[in-house]
Amino acid sequence: MDEPHSQDTAGNPQGTFARQREADLQADAQTWDTSRVEPARPGDIPIIDISGAAQDPVRMAAVVDQLGQACRHVGFYSLLGHGISPAAFNDVFASAARFHAQPLAAKMTLAMDQPDLPPGAGYLPVQHRKLPRRAQGNANEAFIVKRDSGLSFDANPWPLEAALPGFRGSVIAYAQAVETLALRLLPFYAQALSMPADFFAPAFGDALLRLRLTHYPGEVAQDSSFGIAPHVDTTFFTLLAQDQPGLAVYSERRRCWIAVPKVEGALVVNTGELLKQWSNDEFISVKHFANNTSASSSPGTGQSRYSVPLFFNATSNYPMTCVPSCCGPDRPAKYPTISYNQSQGVVQGE
Repeated sequence: MDEPHSQDTAGNPQGTFARQREADLQADAQTWDTSRVEPARPGDIPIIDISGAAQDPVRMAAVVDQLGQACRHVGFYSLLGHGISPAAFNDVFASAARFHAQPLAAKMTLAMDQPDLPPGAGYLPVQHRKLPRRAQGNANEAFIVKRDSGLSFDANPWPLEAALPGFRGSVIAYAQAVETLALRLLPFYAQALSMPADFFAPAFGDALLRLRLTHYPGEVAQDSSFGIAPHVDTTFFTLLAQDQPGLAVYSERRRCWIAVPKVEGALVVNTGELLKQWSNDEFISVKHFANNTSASSSPGTGQSRYSVPLFFNATSNYPMTCVPSCCGPDRPAKYPTISYNQSQGVVQGE
C-alpha cells in the first residue's frame, strides 16, 4: 500500500522520513504570517455534541457526518456531551495553578531531560525552546506527564505529596477520564473514514498519552512573540481544556488566522499529523498557536491563562498502515507505514 521510500545508512526508511518531516514542518512554520488574527464567525469552529449518539444509530450517523466534515475541512472542533464534569475541569486547572505557584527552584528539581527521568516528561520553564522546538523561547511553562508501554503515570517525576497534597492523584484521574473519552471517540473517527466502528481499537490497546499542564503567565517580556509558537500537533488527536481564550488556528476555508472562542464546558479537539498521514491526507492537520491575550508587560496587571491538552496516540510501536478506505490503485499511499516511536523526531505543542 505504501509508496517506496529510500533507506538511510541504518536501513531505516521510517527514520529518514521522520527526520525530513520534522525539518519540513519547522521550515514551513517560519513562513507563516501570524500578524493578523480575525474573530471567529459562526461555524468556523464546529460544535459537535456526542451525547446519546452511541445509543441512537440515527444520531450516531449525524455525528459521524459532522465529525468527518470537521476533520476534512477545519481540523478543529469544540466537543460537547463528552461526560467530563465541570468539577473535573476546575480541579485540573486548580492543580495546574498549584504546581506553577511553587518556587522555581522546586519546579526545576523536576526539569525535563534529566538523565534519571523519562524522556519527554517533567518541567519546562518559561522561555523554553522545545515542544515545539523553535529558535525563540515560548512564553509559557509546563509540567508534562506521560504514559507509554512500560511507563506508568506513577513512574513519572512528581512533586512530593507533602509539597502538593493530592496533586498526583488529581492529575492522573483527569488523564484517565480524558483517555476514556478518547477511546469513546475512536468509533466516530473510524466510521467517518468509512471503516468499521472497531477499526482503530487494536491500535490503542496501550495508548501513548502525554498530559501537559501549561501556564501562560500574566506578565510577559516585550520580546515574547508567542505563548506557544505556531506548529501542528503530531498526535492522532489532541483534546484541549482551556480556562480562557488564547488559541488561534489557521482557517483553511477563510485562508486566515482566527481566534478560537471558548465554548463553556467544551473540549477543543484537533487532528494531528499522525492521523493526517494515517488517513492519507483525508483528514487535515491544522497549524495553530497560543497566547495569553490578557497578559501584560506591566507587573501585576495581567491574568494567568491555563490550558491542559492531552496528546493521544496509538500504542507507540503500533505500525500505522494507510487506512484502507483512504488509498487504492488510483490513490497510492503518500506515507510509509510508521509507528509513533519511528516518528519521534516530530514534537508536539499545545
